[in-house]
Amino acid sequence: MLKELLKDEEGQSTVEYMLLISVIVIAIVAAAFVFIEPFRAGVEDLGKDIKKILSDGKIGRVGTTR
Repeated sequence: MLKELLKDEEGQSTVEYMLLISVIVIAIVAAAFVFIEPFRAGVEDLGKDIKKILSDGKIGRVGTTR
C-alpha cells in the first residue's frame, strides 16, 4: 500500500496546476493594476467625445450643425 501511495502522482500534478493558475491570476491582477488608470482615462475621453458629438451633430468637421 505504501508503494502505491508513493507511485500515485495525481495529487502532485493537482498542486502543480493550482500553483500555475495562481501565478496566472497574480499576473492578470498586476496587469490590471498597471493599465487601469490609462483605461479609465481613455473611457472618460471617449465619453466626452460622444457627448460632444451628440450635442454638436458633427464628427470632426463632418456633419450638420445643430
